[in-house]
Amino acid sequence: MTRIGPFVAGAAGILILPFAYWVRSWQSFATVRDICPRLFCDFADYYYPMGEAIFRTGLPVEGFLYSPFIAILLAAFPPLGLDASLMVWGVLQVLFVSCYLLIFRQVVPAALPIQLLFIALSCSTYPLLLNLMGGQVSAFIIVPLLGMLALDERGRRAAAAGLLAFAVSFKFYPIIFLALFAARRDARTFLFGAAACGTALFVVPGLLLGAGDTLGFYGKLLDALRDSGWVVTNPHSQFFPHVVARLAGANVPLSLLGWIAYAVAAANLGLVFLVQGARLRHADVWSVQLLFLTIPFVLKTSWPHDFVFLPFTQAVLARQLLEGETAATGIDEGKRSNAGMQRERVPGARMAVTFSLLLASIIFSNIVFFSLFGFVRYGSFGFLFWANLLLLIASYVLLLPPALQRLRVTPAA
Repeated sequence: MTRIGPFVAGAAGILILPFAYWVRSWQSFATVRDICPRLFCDFADYYYPMGEAIFRTGLPVEGFLYSPFIAILLAAFPPLGLDASLMVWGVLQVLFVSCYLLIFRQVVPAALPIQLLFIALSCSTYPLLLNLMGGQVSAFIIVPLLGMLALDERGRRAAAAGLLAFAVSFKFYPIIFLALFAARRDARTFLFGAAACGTALFVVPGLLLGAGDTLGFYGKLLDALRDSGWVVTNPHSQFFPHVVARLAGANVPLSLLGWIAYAVAAANLGLVFLVQGARLRHADVWSVQLLFLTIPFVLKTSWPHDFVFLPFTQAVLARQLLEGETAATGIDEGKRSNAGMQRERVPGARMAVTFSLLLASIIFSNIVFFSLFGFVRYGSFGFLFWANLLLLIASYVLLLPPALQRLRVTPAA
């Protein structure tokens, strides 16, 4: 890990250019978005009203699709008043985004140039800017997930499980990150995580709201999800079946596309198990990488701000290419001895293919590229989904061949 001084100096220098671009384009960006013309509109329209209603009605307000645990937390804001709450929400946004920019140093063993590249990617990506403008919660999800990885690497299983539960209580899909512990055959952490999720989703709301209101809350959520057919044609949804349906036409069978999406998700989970079974270098980081890239195949909304993980996944791939080692020689150095570790290079053909896919992904998710199309056309073409898919293909190109090779040469336990 690099010293903090050069990192801070480099990060500050990198921030100048994207900040200048944001200042220059902020008003036009807000105008193009149209549906959310004011800062932190999602907080004002959904989160603040939910905080007002949770102990009064015990039911989710229209448009609120998170757990009752989050609704209970939001009840802390209305006593402050809306204006003060918006200021506090802004402080929380800055805090979590700052943690996101810093936590890469903790979970990815990379040299200073790669760390600064991550800063540059994060500060120039469309999903993160959208998250900030709307006052959305995607930064509140990715930071706990990466914090889970950092704490787990340090053996702090209970704290890691708590962070996973906090992420799950927002949009439920982070439950797939339990696959990391299942693939690692880490039953203790898996059970900690499952118990923490159950506590956040059911036990705490049940104690504070009552069992009946908690079940009623989830019943209303299920009704809202069943009535969400409008998401299919919404240009902002980057869920795989919705992107394909918009591009191919209304006659495409959504049910078939849904099965394909779940098949891809299952294949990704299979690769997570393969990566862990083959004991690849940085196996946990690669597993989390694959789980992030699975999101638009399981999350039926997959709004643009949900893709705040893209800079992390792009930087992980960039590290592998720029530092030159294969993803898969030797055992996972984070948990086992480096003795006898071989250092091989990524073959030239795989290097070229992966680099091309990574570069295209970075371009597709960049705020400047977004500005060329505007809010509706950019979303309609599904550029963020394609940015994600390109990274997923690149991860398979890097991981699958050496993982299979290592399994062939590793004796069965």
